[in-house]
Amino acid sequence: MTDRPDPARPTLDHASWSRHQYHRMILPGGVVAFAAPLWLHHQQPFLAPFDQQVLPLMLATYVLLTALSWLSLPLFWLECAIIVQLDGFVTWRVGAVLFTPDLDARAAQLAATLPWVIVALLITSWVVPERASLSVNGIVVGAIALLGVAWWPAPPWTAEQVQLMNVLLQLLMAAATVIVAQTVVLRRHHLISVRARQALQEAHTDVLTGLPNRRALLHALEEHAHDQRGGLLAVGLLDVDHFKLINDRHGHATGDEVLRRLAVHLRSHQHAQQAGVVGRYGGEEFLLILRVPDPSSAHDACERLRRRLANEPLHGLNVTVSVGLVVTAVFSSIEGPTARPSIPLPTAAEDGYSLRSFQVC
Repeated sequence: MTDRPDPARPTLDHASWSRHQYHRMILPGGVVAFAAPLWLHHQQPFLAPFDQQVLPLMLATYVLLTALSWLSLPLFWLECAIIVQLDGFVTWRVGAVLFTPDLDARAAQLAATLPWVIVALLITSWVVPERASLSVNGIVVGAIALLGVAWWPAPPWTAEQVQLMNVLLQLLMAAATVIVAQTVVLRRHHLISVRARQALQEAHTDVLTGLPNRRALLHALEEHAHDQRGGLLAVGLLDVDHFKLINDRHGHATGDEVLRRLAVHLRSHQHAQQAGVVGRYGGEEFLLILRVPDPSSAHDACERLRRRLANEPLHGLNVTVSVGLVVTAVFSSIEGPTARPSIPLPTAAEDGYSLRSFQVC
């Protein structure tokens, strides 16, 4: 049995579906966590009055949330309900312990709140996106600290008050440790994300010219081939004429500079025309990917580019290019998202005077 959403249900993207699965596993644990003390209290009463009032409400809420997690509802509302319930519960319980002077074993009751505080902070850090989760957790810990400040008794203190103050400080330190750890994890995650984006960009960028490389071009070609907007797809292969002769006469350093200058012109042309994708396909070959309304538009665009390059010296050399062009219909008839279209790449001969090949598929 494969782990995928039921096609009969409303479709969800993979990330949302995975989060729904996590909630379906975690929420029953919340039901057990609230049901267990109620069952034990039924066997032998031990819960404080406020727990006797709140725990049944929390249990009913988590039973409802568990049922709702099996529906394809927007995650925002489900996760907001989880966060509000947990954060509200721990904040309210701390306040109830601090401001109920006739409660038995207040220090022990407050210590029993610590695991719930940690769980609430951890779940918030998992459910709420990155920096927002840090803000939410900061608000919760800040609210608990404000409750402590409002309760803090004036000296001289009783033994019970000292115990309660000690537990409160330990609770705040533990919660602050979670927030510090969360901050460190977020910073490391950000650093890893930045490095991953840099590595991905480098893997798809030609080192010499700074243009998209062959891998990036083939990926862009496949994306354009699957585009459902209609129209025609034009693929032009631009070849520097007699490039081997340039290397032999002027050296490879000059040849590299010619390619760099050519890349600058191609990028400028791309921005001016707001046209498709251009990149280095390999050696002295560059690939242009355009979406055009008709074949003549593709032909005219490539011809303008070829003439412009012929009239502008590159690194002090008069360099010409040839362009092979293929214009093909977008693959609207392909069935299935895994189908791989086959687009015949054009060829360009070294004559520099015209579009050497022009093919309409």
